[in-house]
Amino acid sequence: MTRPRQELHRMENQAFKTNRIRFYLLAVALILSQEASAQHLDVEVRGEGNALFVGYCRTPGVVGCDLGELTQTLQLPVGALPKETSTGKLIFLADFRDLPGGDFRTKNPGFQSIQNGLLPNELLSYRALGALKYWDPALSSWRNPPHGVQITLFGGLEANAEVIRDFSECAGQLLCFSDGSFGIDGSTVFSADGILGNPELVVDITNNNGILHTHLSFFLENQQGEIGGPVGAYLVEMQLISNARFFPSEPFLILFNAGLDETAFAAALAALAGKPSDTDPDPPRPIIPVSIPGDVDLDSDVDRIDVALILLAAQNNEPVNPGNAMLDVNDDGVIDRTDASLAKDLCTLRLCNIPIIAPATVLNVAAAYDQNTGTLNLNDIQVSNQHYRAQLQLQDENIFVLNTVQIDKPRYAIPVRYDIESGILEIPSVYTQGKNYKAILRNIGDSKFQLEHLEEIGGVSE
Repeated sequence: MTRPRQELHRMENQAFKTNRIRFYLLAVALILSQEASAQHLDVEVRGEGNALFVGYCRTPGVVGCDLGELTQTLQLPVGALPKETSTGKLIFLADFRDLPGGDFRTKNPGFQSIQNGLLPNELLSYRALGALKYWDPALSSWRNPPHGVQITLFGGLEANAEVIRDFSECAGQLLCFSDGSFGIDGSTVFSADGILGNPELVVDITNNNGILHTHLSFFLENQQGEIGGPVGAYLVEMQLISNARFFPSEPFLILFNAGLDETAFAAALAALAGKPSDTDPDPPRPIIPVSIPGDVDLDSDVDRIDVALILLAAQNNEPVNPGNAMLDVNDDGVIDRTDASLAKDLCTLRLCNIPIIAPATVLNVAAAYDQNTGTLNLNDIQVSNQHYRAQLQLQDENIFVLNTVQIDKPRYAIPVRYDIESGILEIPSVYTQGKNYKAILRNIGDSKFQLEHLEEIGGVSE
């Protein structure tokens, strides 16, 4: 009787193991099925000239980049894009139920860039905006969320004491982090009352090819930090900023699904997106702020390519419009050979040839002067321990008047410095017409500053 009993136990154990494997495979299948249904759109970031832009990720085969399938799944009309009708803001989609986050947390959407979409070692941050909104499925309307409900964004980085601000140690960037010391985690809270916590945190830094792919963590919770919240859809707003570019991205929206089926979530999206205005699958190309007169291709220098583009437009008798206004260098309402000649005179590169090593531009100095308008932009002024951004206007010879000033945060490795006691404004490097100068101005009262010293330097001041 011993052997039959042993055999019976062996068969029972084998059956138990088989059933456990089947249960495990079923659980995996359910997980994969749920993960596949919880689709999302990642935020693709790119820089052009002195500005930052965001768009829908469309890299084939990459998770978070299938815009076409997602818009079909959510029943958008043909040609419609997930954009808010009233403002034109892009809407990026995410689901709190995607794994491994659980029912009330997600690491989507991600933030990514393609190769050379950004500069090497470019530091990207987010800035939270607006207030949290809630789609009530019972009322089929957007409203404030129930009392105490909020979304916390966790994983952005606060710079710590080990942040390197030495320009020479950061590969020309404005600040960087030492190995193993990228910063400490911080958090941002989106609530009905606005933004709580830290509204601006570092997302990540690009690699040597300008590539970035980062996911932060979003949590639906109450004010006590307890995970969970009412079924519905939630909407937050933010924009992205770069340490290497003056202009941030346009604000955009993130729409989270919290327990709705596809039809109900589609209704929440449709209430924002409305009907399509056209069938163009790509959003209109934004007008990029021009940082240097004559910089037609907006690569932060004036070279033979810019001259050739102006000549081509002149040859084709192109009329001036908002999309090609940068071709009209002298701003006389006509694109002609005079504009090309002026661009050649403004050429920031020797003999208008493309250099092997890129020159210093307004992207990496804290001050820039526009000779055409007489405007002196001071992008980072340090006064004691506080930093500001200001703009001065040339009034008379060597006299500038302060136009605007606003509190800001440190953004440049070598800021402009102002001494309150002496009234001296010291600019280590001001960029204009392809050259860099060291300048010293003195406060003479009535918001006026007199230029006392101007000295050409070889590049960004050490």
